[in-house]
Amino acid sequence: MMKRNPIFCFILMLFLYSCTEKNVHFLEYKEIHDSSWNHSDSIDFEFEIKDTLMSYDVFLELRTTTSYDWSNIFIFSDLTFPNQKTRRDTFEFELADKYGKWHGNKSGVTVENSIKLYNKKVNFPLKGNYHFTVHQAMRDLNLKGIMDVGVKIKKVELQH
Repeated sequence: MMKRNPIFCFILMLFLYSCTEKNVHFLEYKEIHDSSWNHSDSIDFEFEIKDTLMSYDVFLELRTTTSYDWSNIFIFSDLTFPNQKTRRDTFEFELADKYGKWHGNKSGVTVENSIKLYNKKVNFPLKGNYHFTVHQAMRDLNLKGIMDVGVKIKKVELQH
């Protein structure tokens, strides 16, 4: 049986802790079956807000393959508040430049994008559970090459 070295375990834990992003309030990815996102498939996220005075940045996390056919993506998002009112937004994100060079972090055939959804900081006005739903809004009804879609919500640090 192998003995565990406590110094090695400590260094490993320290390394893993240092890799975590700071101030992340919520982060969740949903895998897209067969890397093919159909226009009728919604992706749902649920998160809780306890502090209505805190400001946040909201990001769309997108993992694609380099075989994704488009240089952009259109997204519909629905944010449902705890009082059941819904806000719908439409976004377009550029994923590659006009020469086909991918934005984001590329590793092998995977491209990871973390795209800020709103230019301003977001304040959630009500305490409780929020539902965030994402739909692809491209003319191509079945987007091939979309591996995962996620949402990240980060607390904004006050600037002094």
